[in-house]
This record gives sequence, structure tokens and C-alpha cells, in this order.
Amino acid sequence: MFEVEIKNLKTKAKIGISSKERTKFQTLIITCRFKYSIIKKEKIDDIKYLKDYSSIVKFLKEFVQKSKYKSIERLTFECANILEKKYKLKKVFIKINKVEVAKRYGCESISVSK
Repeated sequence: MFEVEIKNLKTKAKIGISSKERTKFQTLIITCRFKYSIIKKEKIDDIKYLKDYSSIVKFLKEFVQKSKYKSIERLTFECANILEKKYKLKKVFIKINKVEVAKRYGCESISVSK
């Protein structure tokens, strides 16, 4: 089984509990880890059997940017679920960091993971 990590993917989303917070895009930093298997060892060099990281990154950025969720908890949950289903991934881990909110509170990170 292979483990892949997409670390510190920068994107934006209109997210927040208050309607004021959702009026403009906020920077989010996302880390995604997942596992997958290739049944036949001789297929490890065959692109048809590998996961397309470029596609996963593009999809994740677009999904987050178009999302309308109020909490990063919900966004984290939905990202993990859709990636598992769409790309047939196992053990998907998502961590979303609200960078600008963390700065406002004088801390390095405010994040949620699943």
C-alpha cells in the first residue's frame, strides 16, 4: 500500500459561521494524506494504475473554492468523503488551516483535521 501526502496546498474559500465572515474569500492551507494499493507489482510503472495527483489537487482546490459550508469542521469532513469516493482512496486524512484567523489571534495555526 502506498501513502501519498499533498502538503500545504494554498487555496481560498468563503467560509465562516457569521455571514460577515463569508462575504470575502479567506486563505486556507490544506494538507491531504491518503493510501491506495496497486494489486499487481508489475503495474507500478503504469500510469493507468496510479493516482493522478494533479487531478486530485485541482479537484480539491476547486471543491474548496466553490464550497458554501459555515465551518471548517464540515468542510474537512466533506473533503475527505468526496475524495474517498471520487478517487477510490483509503484512509483519507484532511487538515485545513485558517491562516488569517490564526494571525488575528496571534497564533501560528488554527486548524481542523479528520
